Amino acid sequence: MSEIKRLIGESEDEKRTVTLAYCRCSTDKQRDNLERQTGRVLEYCLKNDWQVELFKDIGSGLNEERREYKRLLKRIQDQDVKRVIVEYKDRLTRFGFETFVVYCSGFGVDVVVIEETEEKEFELEMAEDIVSLVASYSARMYGRRGGRKKKGDSEDA
Repeated sequence: MSEIKRLIGESEDEKRTVTLAYCRCSTDKQRDNLERQTGRVLEYCLKNDWQVELFKDIGSGLNEERREYKRLLKRIQDQDVKRVIVEYKDRLTRFGFETFVVYCSGFGVDVVVIEETEEKEFELEMAEDIVSLVASYSARMYGRRGGRKKKGDSEDA
C-alpha cells in the first residue's frame, strides 16, 4: 500500500494527524499528580500544535489490564495516528517499553517521551524493579485480603 500511495503522490504523513497522549498514576491517592501530569503532557502537545486524544489510567504500571491502556493499544492501529506521547517511560508501563515502541513502529506510529530519565547502573535498576514488583504484589495481596475481611464483616452483621 505504501508503494501505491507513493506512486500516486499521496503522503502517509498527510493522513496521520492524531497524537495519542497517555498519562497514569498508581493509586487514587495520586489523582492530583495525574492531573498535573496530564496538564504537562497536554501543554507539550499544544506547544507543538498537535491534535491530541487523551488516555488516563489509575493503576499499576505492571497491570496490563488497565482499561485506557488497552484502548490505547487498539487505537494505535488506526491510520490517522501519528504518535503516542508520554511524560516518562514508566508512566506507560513498568516493563516492556521497548516492546511497545516496536509495536507502534509496526503501524508507523512514533513514540515520544517528554522527560528522559538518566541511565542507571544495572544493579540499581534491578533493585528498583524488584522493589516495584514486591510493592505491587504486596498491594494486591493485602488488598485482596482486606476485601475478604470487609465481605466477611458484612455477612456477620
